[in-house]
Amino acid sequence: MKPNILLAGVTGYIGKNLIQSIKDDATLFTMSKYPKEDEFQEVTWLKKDIYNYNDVLESMEGMDMAIYYLDPTKHSAKLTKATARDMNLIAADNFGRATAKKGIKKIIYISGSRFDNESIERLSAYGTTVEKTEVKVSRPHVAVELQVSKYDDVRSALNVQLPMNWTLNQMVEYYFDWLNKTKGTMLHTYNEGDNFVVYIKDKRNPILVLHKTITESDMITLNLVGGSIVKPNLTKQGKLEFRKLEGTQTVIVHLYDYIPKLIWPAYYLFQSPFQDLMMRGFEIDCRIKHFNGRIQSGEEIKYTK
Repeated sequence: MKPNILLAGVTGYIGKNLIQSIKDDATLFTMSKYPKEDEFQEVTWLKKDIYNYNDVLESMEGMDMAIYYLDPTKHSAKLTKATARDMNLIAADNFGRATAKKGIKKIIYISGSRFDNESIERLSAYGTTVEKTEVKVSRPHVAVELQVSKYDDVRSALNVQLPMNWTLNQMVEYYFDWLNKTKGTMLHTYNEGDNFVVYIKDKRNPILVLHKTITESDMITLNLVGGSIVKPNLTKQGKLEFRKLEGTQTVIVHLYDYIPKLIWPAYYLFQSPFQDLMMRGFEIDCRIKHFNGRIQSGEEIKYTK
Protein backbone atom coordinates (compact mmCIF):
# COMPACT_ATOMS: atom_id res chain seq x y z
CA MET A 1 0.00 0.00 0.00
CA LYS A 2 1.37 3.41 -0.98
CA PRO A 3 2.10 5.88 1.83
CA ASN A 4 0.15 9.12 2.01
CA ILE A 5 2.47 12.12 1.76
CA LEU A 6 1.54 15.75 2.35
CA LEU A 7 3.57 18.24 0.31
CA ALA A 8 4.05 21.91 1.08
CA GLY A 9 5.15 24.28 -1.68
CA VAL A 10 4.41 22.29 -4.85
CA THR A 11 3.17 25.06 -7.14
CA GLY A 12 6.59 26.08 -8.45
CA TYR A 13 9.36 24.46 -10.47
CA ILE A 14 10.67 22.47 -7.50
CA GLY A 15 7.25 21.11 -6.67
CA LYS A 16 6.60 19.96 -10.22
CA ASN A 17 9.84 18.00 -10.31
CA LEU A 18 9.27 16.55 -6.86
CA ILE A 19 5.82 15.31 -7.85
CA GLN A 20 7.17 13.62 -10.97
CA SER A 21 9.89 11.84 -9.01
CA ILE A 22 7.67 10.33 -6.29
CA LYS A 23 4.16 10.12 -7.78
CA ASP A 24 4.46 6.39 -8.59
CA ASP A 25 5.57 5.47 -5.08
CA ALA A 26 3.14 7.47 -2.96
CA THR A 27 -0.33 8.98 -2.83
CA LEU A 28 0.30 12.71 -2.86
CA PHE A 29 -1.63 15.50 -1.19
CA THR A 30 -0.98 19.21 -0.99
CA MET A 31 -2.64 22.21 0.60
CA SER A 32 -3.41 25.60 -0.85
CA LYS A 33 -5.81 28.40 -0.13
CA TYR A 34 -6.37 28.56 -3.89
CA PRO A 35 -5.89 25.06 -5.40
CA LYS A 36 -4.50 24.67 -8.93
CA GLU A 37 -6.07 21.32 -9.69
CA ASP A 38 -5.83 21.66 -13.47
CA GLU A 39 -2.07 22.23 -13.37
CA PHE A 40 -1.22 19.41 -10.94
CA GLN A 41 -3.53 16.47 -11.56
CA GLU A 42 -1.24 13.89 -9.90
CA VAL A 43 -1.95 15.47 -6.50
CA THR A 44 -5.07 15.57 -4.33
CA TRP A 45 -5.64 19.20 -3.43
CA LEU A 46 -6.76 20.22 0.04
CA LYS A 47 -8.21 23.73 0.22
CA LYS A 48 -6.23 24.75 3.29
CA ASP A 49 -3.92 27.56 4.40
CA ILE A 50 -0.42 26.56 5.57
CA TYR A 51 -0.37 29.57 7.92
CA ASN A 52 -3.58 28.45 9.67
CA TYR A 53 -2.81 25.84 12.35
CA ASN A 54 -6.25 24.21 12.30
CA ASP A 55 -6.06 23.89 8.50
CA VAL A 56 -2.67 22.19 8.73
CA LEU A 57 -3.89 19.90 11.51
CA GLU A 58 -6.84 18.78 9.38
CA SER A 59 -4.58 18.28 6.36
CA MET A 60 -2.30 15.92 8.33
CA GLU A 61 -5.16 13.51 9.03
CA GLY A 62 -4.29 10.10 7.56
CA MET A 63 -0.81 11.10 6.38
CA ASP A 64 2.27 8.92 6.80
CA MET A 65 4.87 11.58 6.03
CA ALA A 66 5.15 15.29 5.26
CA ILE A 67 7.54 17.19 3.00
CA TYR A 68 8.25 20.82 3.85
CA TYR A 69 9.35 23.40 1.30
CA LEU A 70 8.18 26.99 1.53
CA ASP A 71 8.43 29.79 -1.00
CA PRO A 72 8.27 32.98 1.11
CA THR A 73 6.97 35.03 -1.81
CA LYS A 74 3.61 33.20 -1.76
CA HIS A 75 1.43 34.23 1.18
CA SER A 76 -2.13 33.72 -0.17
CA ALA A 77 -3.27 37.18 1.01
CA LYS A 78 -3.63 40.41 -0.93
CA LEU A 79 -1.55 42.34 1.61
CA THR A 80 1.13 40.72 3.78
CA LYS A 81 2.91 42.85 6.37
CA ALA A 82 5.54 40.44 7.69
CA THR A 83 9.11 39.32 7.13
CA ALA A 84 9.87 36.11 5.24
CA ARG A 85 11.45 34.82 8.46
CA ASP A 86 8.31 35.30 10.56
CA MET A 87 6.06 33.74 7.91
CA ASN A 88 8.39 30.74 7.72
CA LEU A 89 8.33 30.40 11.52
CA ILE A 90 4.52 30.24 11.50
CA ALA A 91 4.35 27.64 8.71
CA ALA A 92 7.13 25.46 10.17
CA ASP A 93 5.61 25.65 13.64
CA ASN A 94 2.24 24.59 12.22
CA PHE A 95 3.87 21.60 10.51
CA GLY A 96 5.79 20.61 13.64
CA ARG A 97 2.75 20.86 15.90
CA ALA A 98 0.39 19.08 13.51
CA THR A 99 2.70 16.14 12.70
CA ALA A 100 3.29 15.53 16.41
CA LYS A 101 -0.42 15.74 17.17
CA LYS A 102 -1.32 13.28 14.39
CA GLY A 103 1.52 10.86 15.17
CA ILE A 104 3.38 11.37 11.89
CA LYS A 105 6.91 10.04 12.33
CA LYS A 106 8.91 12.03 9.81
CA ILE A 107 9.14 15.37 8.04
CA ILE A 108 11.47 15.70 5.07
CA TYR A 109 12.85 19.21 4.88
CA ILE A 110 14.12 20.54 1.54
CA SER A 111 17.18 22.58 2.48
CA GLY A 112 18.60 25.68 0.83
CA SER A 113 16.95 28.50 2.75
CA ARG A 114 18.67 31.16 4.81
CA PHE A 115 16.40 29.93 7.59
CA ASP A 116 17.35 26.22 7.43
CA ASN A 117 18.50 25.89 11.04
CA GLU A 118 15.51 27.57 12.66
CA SER A 119 13.11 25.85 10.24
CA ILE A 120 14.41 22.45 11.34
CA GLU A 121 14.29 23.59 14.97
CA ARG A 122 10.60 24.53 14.60
CA LEU A 123 9.68 21.39 12.66
CA SER A 124 11.27 19.15 15.30
CA ALA A 125 10.26 21.18 18.38
CA TYR A 126 7.31 18.92 19.22
CA GLY A 127 9.08 15.58 18.77
CA THR A 128 8.78 14.77 15.06
CA THR A 129 11.93 13.47 13.34
CA VAL A 130 13.18 15.82 10.61
CA GLU A 131 15.35 14.60 7.73
CA LYS A 132 17.15 17.30 5.75
CA THR A 133 17.88 16.81 2.05
CA GLU A 134 21.53 16.91 0.97
CA VAL A 135 20.62 18.75 -2.22
CA LYS A 136 19.99 22.42 -1.48
CA VAL A 137 17.29 24.36 -3.29
CA SER A 138 17.68 28.12 -3.03
CA ARG A 139 14.62 30.37 -2.69
CA PRO A 140 13.93 34.06 -2.10
CA HIS A 141 14.37 35.50 1.38
CA VAL A 142 12.25 38.61 0.95
CA ALA A 143 8.50 38.61 1.50
CA VAL A 144 6.21 40.17 -1.12
CA GLU A 145 3.83 42.75 0.36
CA LEU A 146 1.11 42.98 -2.32
CA GLN A 147 -0.16 40.06 -4.40
CA VAL A 148 -3.11 39.21 -6.60
CA SER A 149 -5.74 37.54 -4.43
CA LYS A 150 -9.33 36.40 -4.70
CA TYR A 151 -10.22 38.50 -1.66
CA ASP A 152 -9.04 41.85 -0.27
CA ASP A 153 -7.62 40.12 2.79
CA VAL A 154 -4.80 41.16 5.07
CA ARG A 155 -2.10 39.19 6.84
CA SER A 156 0.48 40.54 9.27
CA ALA A 157 2.95 38.91 11.64
CA LEU A 158 5.45 40.16 14.18
CA ASN A 159 7.58 38.32 16.72
CA VAL A 160 7.38 39.71 20.24
CA GLN A 161 9.40 38.77 23.33
CA LEU A 162 7.31 37.31 26.14
CA PRO A 163 8.42 39.08 29.35
CA MET A 164 10.15 36.86 31.90
CA ASN A 165 7.77 34.80 34.08
CA TRP A 166 4.70 35.88 32.09
CA THR A 167 2.11 33.48 30.73
CA LEU A 168 0.76 33.86 27.21
CA ASN A 169 -2.64 34.82 28.62
CA GLN A 170 -0.98 37.61 30.63
CA MET A 171 0.52 38.98 27.42
CA VAL A 172 -2.86 38.96 25.66
CA GLU A 173 -4.54 40.77 28.54
CA TYR A 174 -1.64 43.22 28.76
CA TYR A 175 -1.97 44.01 25.05
CA PHE A 176 -5.44 45.44 25.57
CA ASP A 177 -4.39 47.17 28.78
CA TRP A 178 -1.47 48.72 26.86
CA LEU A 179 -3.82 49.93 24.10
CA ASN A 180 -6.04 51.50 26.74
CA LYS A 181 -3.28 53.27 28.68
CA THR A 182 -0.97 54.36 25.86
CA LYS A 183 -2.05 57.83 24.76
CA GLY A 184 -0.72 57.56 21.24
CA THR A 185 -3.11 54.74 20.33
CA MET A 186 -6.20 56.98 20.86
CA LEU A 187 -8.02 53.78 21.83
CA HIS A 188 -9.85 52.52 24.90
CA THR A 189 -10.59 48.91 25.82
CA TYR A 190 -12.52 46.78 28.26
CA ASN A 191 -13.38 43.11 28.49
CA GLU A 192 -16.56 41.18 29.17
CA GLY A 193 -15.77 37.55 29.88
CA ASP A 194 -13.92 36.22 26.84
CA ASN A 195 -14.68 39.30 24.73
CA PHE A 196 -12.30 42.23 24.38
CA VAL A 197 -13.92 45.47 23.19
CA VAL A 198 -11.99 48.33 21.56
CA TYR A 199 -13.52 51.78 21.09
CA ILE A 200 -12.45 55.39 20.54
CA LYS A 201 -14.93 57.55 22.48
CA ASP A 202 -18.24 55.76 22.91
CA LYS A 203 -18.39 52.28 24.48
CA ARG A 204 -21.67 51.70 22.69
CA ASN A 205 -19.98 52.05 19.30
CA PRO A 206 -16.90 49.81 19.38
CA ILE A 207 -14.54 49.72 16.45
CA LEU A 208 -13.57 46.13 17.24
CA VAL A 209 -14.87 43.20 19.29
CA LEU A 210 -12.63 40.15 19.68
CA HIS A 211 -13.64 36.79 21.17
CA LYS A 212 -10.89 34.79 22.86
CA THR A 213 -10.48 31.05 22.30
CA ILE A 214 -7.70 28.74 23.51
CA THR A 215 -6.45 26.93 20.39
CA GLU A 216 -3.61 25.19 22.23
CA SER A 217 -2.06 25.65 25.67
CA ASP A 218 0.47 28.01 24.06
CA MET A 219 -1.75 29.48 21.33
CA ILE A 220 -4.58 31.95 21.89
CA THR A 221 -6.82 33.06 19.02
CA LEU A 222 -8.89 36.23 19.10
CA ASN A 223 -11.71 36.10 16.55
CA LEU A 224 -12.80 39.45 15.12
CA VAL A 225 -16.54 39.13 15.70
CA GLY A 226 -17.78 42.72 15.55
CA GLY A 227 -17.07 46.42 15.43
CA SER A 228 -17.09 49.19 12.84
CA ILE A 229 -13.84 48.08 11.13
CA VAL A 230 -15.07 44.50 10.62
CA LYS A 231 -17.20 43.42 7.68
CA PRO A 232 -20.30 41.57 8.90
CA ASN A 233 -21.58 38.21 7.65
CA LEU A 234 -18.30 36.94 6.23
CA THR A 235 -17.77 33.19 5.81
CA LYS A 236 -14.38 33.46 7.51
CA GLN A 237 -13.75 35.70 10.47
CA GLY A 238 -10.52 37.62 10.81
CA LYS A 239 -8.25 36.31 13.56
CA LEU A 240 -5.53 37.75 15.77
CA GLU A 241 -3.36 34.92 17.03
CA PHE A 242 -0.80 34.92 19.85
CA ARG A 243 1.48 31.88 19.50
CA LYS A 244 4.38 31.03 21.80
CA LEU A 245 7.14 29.07 20.08
CA GLU A 246 8.07 25.94 22.02
CA GLY A 247 11.33 26.24 23.95
CA THR A 248 11.63 30.01 23.47
CA GLN A 249 10.35 33.30 24.88
CA THR A 250 9.18 34.32 21.40
CA VAL A 251 5.52 34.97 20.64
CA ILE A 252 4.34 35.44 17.06
CA VAL A 253 1.39 37.83 16.85
CA HIS A 254 -0.40 36.92 13.61
CA LEU A 255 -3.39 38.64 12.01
CA TYR A 256 -5.02 36.71 9.16
CA ASP A 257 -8.28 36.23 7.24
CA TYR A 258 -9.05 39.89 7.93
CA ILE A 259 -10.99 41.71 5.19
CA PRO A 260 -11.11 45.45 5.99
CA LYS A 261 -14.39 47.31 5.88
CA LEU A 262 -12.69 50.41 4.48
CA ILE A 263 -12.21 50.67 0.74
CA TRP A 264 -8.82 49.25 -0.17
CA PRO A 265 -6.86 52.49 -0.86
CA ALA A 266 -8.07 54.03 2.42
CA TYR A 267 -7.13 50.91 4.36
CA TYR A 268 -3.69 50.67 2.78
CA LEU A 269 -2.83 54.35 3.25
CA PHE A 270 -4.32 54.99 6.69
CA GLN A 271 -5.52 52.02 8.77
CA SER A 272 -2.69 49.63 7.91
CA PRO A 273 0.16 52.01 8.89
CA PHE A 274 -1.66 52.81 12.15
CA GLN A 275 -1.97 49.09 12.96
CA ASP A 276 1.74 48.59 12.21
CA LEU A 277 2.69 51.49 14.47
CA MET A 278 0.64 50.12 17.37
CA MET A 279 2.12 46.63 17.07
CA ARG A 280 5.67 48.02 16.89
CA GLY A 281 5.03 50.06 20.01
CA PHE A 282 3.71 47.00 21.84
CA GLU A 283 6.69 44.92 20.67
CA ILE A 284 9.17 47.50 22.01
CA ASP A 285 7.34 47.67 25.34
CA CYS A 286 7.45 43.87 25.73
CA ARG A 287 11.10 43.74 24.68
CA ILE A 288 12.03 46.24 27.40
CA LYS A 289 10.00 44.30 30.00
CA HIS A 290 11.73 41.08 28.93
CA PHE A 291 15.15 42.76 29.19
CA ASN A 292 14.36 44.15 32.66
CA GLY A 293 13.16 40.72 33.77
CA ARG A 294 16.46 39.17 32.74
CA ILE A 295 18.37 41.87 34.64
CA GLN A 296 16.27 41.27 37.75
CA SER A 297 16.94 37.53 37.50
CA GLY A 298 20.67 38.22 37.82
CA GLU A 299 21.85 38.13 34.20
CA GLU A 300 24.65 40.50 33.26
CA ILE A 301 23.53 41.82 29.87
CA LYS A 302 23.51 45.06 27.95
CA TYR A 303 20.58 46.39 25.93
CA THR A 304 21.83 46.72 22.35
CA LYS A 305 18.73 47.40 20.25
